Amino acid sequence: RTVIAHTKALDPSRPVTFVTNANYALDHGAPYVDVICVNSYFSWYHDPGHLEVIPLQLTAQFEDWYKTYQKPIIQSEYGADSVPGLHSVSAVV
Repeated sequence: RTVIAHTKALDPSRPVTFVTNANYALDHGAPYVDVICVNSYFSWYHDPGHLEVIPLQLTAQFEDWYKTYQKPIIQSEYGADSVPGLHSVSAVV
């Protein structure tokens, strides 16, 4: 909260955001920012290879974030280690 307040004081004309991968109900920064950026890893670390769950989980996630905070949301990252040969997870992911 302190960092976000300081940032807004430096330039109140610009929106302030941050990136989180926390659960919407446990996040501590979202109440203070203007735009919420969310990193998601559905069908990556959990349910690997089950692409059919992605639309359901993403929809539920964004609905929960929006219902809770009523702020714009950006999907800032999806998945990780996705360059072949530069990751340690199975090829199915």
